Amino acid sequence: MSKRHSNLENGSNLAEKTLRIGMVRLTDAAPFIIAGEMGLFKEQGLEVRLSWELGWASIRHKIAYGELDAAHAIAPMALSISTGVDVAATPCRAIMVLNRLGDAITLSHELYERGVRSGDDFRQEIKSTRGKKRYTLGIVSHDSTHNILLRQWLKSLDLDPDNDVRLVIIPPGQALRNLRAKTLDGYCVGEPWNSLAVREGIGWCPVLSHDIEQDHVEKILLARENDYIEKQDQFDSLAKALRISCEYCADPENASVVAKKMRRTSYLGAASHGMEKCLLGEFDRGIGNGFKNEEVIRFCSGEDTEFSISDKAWLINGAHDAGWLKTTKSEGHGLADRIFSGNALTALDVS
Repeated sequence: MSKRHSNLENGSNLAEKTLRIGMVRLTDAAPFIIAGEMGLFKEQGLEVRLSWELGWASIRHKIAYGELDAAHAIAPMALSISTGVDVAATPCRAIMVLNRLGDAITLSHELYERGVRSGDDFRQEIKSTRGKKRYTLGIVSHDSTHNILLRQWLKSLDLDPDNDVRLVIIPPGQALRNLRAKTLDGYCVGEPWNSLAVREGIGWCPVLSHDIEQDHVEKILLARENDYIEKQDQFDSLAKALRISCEYCADPENASVVAKKMRRTSYLGAASHGMEKCLLGEFDRGIGNGFKNEEVIRFCSGEDTEFSISDKAWLINGAHDAGWLKTTKSEGHGLADRIFSGNALTALDVS
């Protein structure tokens, strides 16, 4: 064998062993960044290439079509990709829960100036302007926890998410600029785009996600089922590295270090200013009370990384309510048991 041929083969083997992982620029991408910075991937014998993606549509398509091996993903995407929602149906595995909570609903400062200071005020505003104005609220994807949470909140206010407001899809990183441009009246997204709106004086937060659904599952480690089976040792090592990183990110003593690393321009840059307070459980809702202690985001460790029965039920019920999961309730729960469990997926037929 020639030296040239040997080098090509080694390069090919390295490419095959490298795990390509997609992420979206959010606070809860921190475990991937920290794992890389701390050498945790290498400690597990992994070659990892992290890739920033514009939004969840990119993650969805790149997972389905094999351009990514794994992703930092919103939990419902394991269902949507597996069943072919806006993409070719590709059975997936939700390997672990990375974090719980981390989202909020932000409304415009203009609404605040109109006297809207609470959910009840927002309901009255919607009803008093019915027929004259339809408020536009952003969500990051139809198949998202954010859609589930926003719909739950609106229904709790006796508002119809499908008729009383207009829901539009917007990548997380573009939510703030659309609020500033007044093309959105509010949104439900993950951090740091809520606290940043408050800090810039263009938005305020009537609720954080723990107010709507306490302990809800948020981001997961996602992979295609076939890849997980073929490379199980690699994915198990990846999960181990991320568990260690999640525990590190969850420790309040490490908050300043994590925030400092995420402030690098190649990560979150200026958007991450204030991240340390978020990690410490301090949040300013922009309603004049300053920073208060409350759980904003929880990186998972131990049993918290596993999907509970209530996690699966919440995701399935929310997906059905949003209208994008076309199964019976019974079929949906059976599907969740296969995707969000340690058992290999069987062939899916949910038509």
